[in-house]
Amino acid sequence: MGERGHERSCPSLAEWMQTLGITIGFCVFLLEGLLILRGARSRLYSIFPLFYSYIVYCFCGSLAMYLFYLLAPRVFPSAYWIYYLVCILAEFMVLVEFSDHIFRPFPAIRNLGRALTLAISITLGVAYILPAILGAAHRRPALLDFALRASVTKATILVVLFLCVRHYGSHLGRSVADLMFGFAIFLGVDITANAIGKAFSPALSTNVVWILPPLGSLLCVSVWTISLWDLVPRPRVQPALAGTARGSRALALELHRLNSELSKFVHK
Repeated sequence: MGERGHERSCPSLAEWMQTLGITIGFCVFLLEGLLILRGARSRLYSIFPLFYSYIVYCFCGSLAMYLFYLLAPRVFPSAYWIYYLVCILAEFMVLVEFSDHIFRPFPAIRNLGRALTLAISITLGVAYILPAILGAAHRRPALLDFALRASVTKATILVVLFLCVRHYGSHLGRSVADLMFGFAIFLGVDITANAIGKAFSPALSTNVVWILPPLGSLLCVSVWTISLWDLVPRPRVQPALAGTARGSRALALELHRLNSELSKFVHK
């Protein structure tokens, strides 16, 4: 009897995982609140307006989802689906803001980068993401495929932005680079989790793999909080102008020439 009572008193793996998930979710919620507080005190909203709009949306949306889960569980699935779709759109807008910071010294190129980021997002969304929902026969595989394709699309755009930073030698500043790095962590973990969930049995995804996206969110928001808590100003030097090498000067002239040509084209 003593052994049986001891076995019953021990929490199961599912209970441990549920407790861990709630704890991680609370930590993410707390860090998002700290980010909002830091942004209000340091006026970071003017520097990262789209990013902070995304953070505020996630903070308020998480609170609303908890209330729906507790008070209106029947409405929770539909409410969460709407929240998730808007969240995906907001994340694409954050990528647009990253593009703006990369080409900030060159207004015409910045507008071109913004347009290209939006064009890539819309094209991949229509040609790659939507077919996962429209052409699916079963709901669960369709949702996993949709989430996977959305994350792969965002990761593709982020890789392109990193390559632009490397190619043009843009001086982002540590804070912007850390925001991009944190987002890369989140997308990498999310892609891994959705790929495992799609490739293996539903039981593995339901019991174990589901914890990976919350962990990715916690790592991501932790990087963001540390980065913005000790904000490092963006260097005032224009990209590639600080170098003395011929390659840097040639690249600077190329950027200035491209920016001038684009400006003339736009004003025609």
